[in-house]
Amino acid sequence: MKEKIGSEPINNSYSFLEKHPIIPNLSIYNAISLLSRFYRNVEAIDCLDLTVSYDEMINDSITMSKALKELGIKKGDIISVSMPNYYQGVITFLAANRIGAITTFINSMSSIEEVLGYLNEFESTLFINYDKDEEYNKKITAGSRVKNILTLKHDEINTKNYRNIITNANGYNNFLTFSDIGKISSYYKKPIYTLYSGKNDAQILFTSGSTGNPKSVVLTNENILASGIYMKNTGRIKIIPGEKCLVCVPFSYPYGLDTSTVMSLLCGRTGILAPSLTKDNIRYYLSKNPNYIFGSPALLELIKRNSLPKDDLSSVHTFISGGDFLTPTQNAEGVEFFKNHNANTTICNGSGNAETCGANTNAVGLKIRPETVGRVLVGPKSIIVDPNTMEELDYGKEGMLCQSGKHVFKCYYNNEEKTKETRFKYKGREYYKTGNMGILDENGYFTLTGRSSRYYIRSDLNKVYLGHIQNVISLIDVVEACCVVPKPDKDLLFTNKAYIVLKDGIMPTKEISDYIMNECYKPIYNSVTGETIQLKPFEVPESIEFLDKLPLTKADKVNYALLEEMAKEEAEHKTKKRKLNSF
Repeated sequence: MKEKIGSEPINNSYSFLEKHPIIPNLSIYNAISLLSRFYRNVEAIDCLDLTVSYDEMINDSITMSKALKELGIKKGDIISVSMPNYYQGVITFLAANRIGAITTFINSMSSIEEVLGYLNEFESTLFINYDKDEEYNKKITAGSRVKNILTLKHDEINTKNYRNIITNANGYNNFLTFSDIGKISSYYKKPIYTLYSGKNDAQILFTSGSTGNPKSVVLTNENILASGIYMKNTGRIKIIPGEKCLVCVPFSYPYGLDTSTVMSLLCGRTGILAPSLTKDNIRYYLSKNPNYIFGSPALLELIKRNSLPKDDLSSVHTFISGGDFLTPTQNAEGVEFFKNHNANTTICNGSGNAETCGANTNAVGLKIRPETVGRVLVGPKSIIVDPNTMEELDYGKEGMLCQSGKHVFKCYYNNEEKTKETRFKYKGREYYKTGNMGILDENGYFTLTGRSSRYYIRSDLNKVYLGHIQNVISLIDVVEACCVVPKPDKDLLFTNKAYIVLKDGIMPTKEISDYIMNECYKPIYNSVTGETIQLKPFEVPESIEFLDKLPLTKADKVNYALLEEMAKEEAEHKTKKRKLNSF
């Protein structure tokens, strides 16, 4: 009988301190301020035409923290921010963190109604936005408790050193711009207490909302620092000040703000911020020579489709996919693409939840196994459980990943009941239910088979995992991308429908549709892993539909909810048609 997973650390090659790290009792601001004393002249942020050193970033954060105090912000207040990934969002978080306030980043593409909903939920008195006019700002103050609005104007995005920019503004102005920060800060003369602990709340960020409305996740300083230390120890990642990381995911998600940006700053790296990414500007961001790219399968495809043969991508040594899973085939194709552009690039999958600061596993610095999402983090306790009985399973058994560690979120904002639903006690320790279904091996590598919410049970009690079907269909030679969703069925309760994006040059004909369906019934060889996989008959899609591209959420993840609704409407239409034909 194998030893249970939770009883011992998975890999005995790690030291005691790696398995039981000390998490500093510091704020994020103080941690970055202390660590950066050794490289204050190194670039911290590269955003469009703006480059900012660590020294300049720290000084701007101090200036802004004084302005926040002058505007009446206190410890525990929630500052709501809605802007793309600009430098000013980074110093807003650091400034708020310095004085014990909490920052929440609302997606910059949100409607004014959605923004007002969050402002009222969080009772924010200060709202920071990007390039909004006075009419918009007046609607915000009229519909919320907001007293002051700080707007980053378009012509201010390349500004820094705010204490040197002087205007005539004062704290009685309702509407301010970032150029006013220096003047506002000059009015505040009192000492500022900055020694906040790891237990203090730091952020409210959001889940991706792929299974419903995004949940508001409260993260503490300790959560964020622990996540970074766990990732560093798992991959034994060396800190090399000056390395560059391309940050593409919006700050409203932990993968964007914490995993990509804050962790880069804690390591002395330069964060290359991409406020927006399109086919027209992706080459511009790549020309900044990133070493790490924090992305997703969609980003890899954007890079592949829009890079020119002459483009030199030799700086890129690591591409991390954390939005959706890159299949082994996509991984191999990506490695070959970078090789053709002079780069020896490691491509790996990661996995995480907003509730774990975006990281449950890490593959950076480890032997890459493309069929996995890397190793579960060293430091936390990780177990696999049967999601129905919550009993612990052995290595090699499929179940739900659960983790216990200091990176696990504090709570959902003002939702104690929902928070409790995600926790359970096992052997005296509290675990978080990640919802990620998969298999854990003896070396700690986790093979993701899907999320617990991504399966259905047929009337014959066969359980069907949709992520598994997607991965198999993605191996068919004409398929570029695939999403499989449940489809209601009168007799079986559910079948499934596959939405497929074909590779370039393949036409969406009936012949191609028939070919894919026939392949689904055959064994399929995975040339990367050397495995042969075959779908069970009840796993084969009931139908397929071709799309030009898969719809994405604001978090750059596949919009499962939309595709499920499409499949549901199709099923309802067929049911109505059958009823009409029966008369």
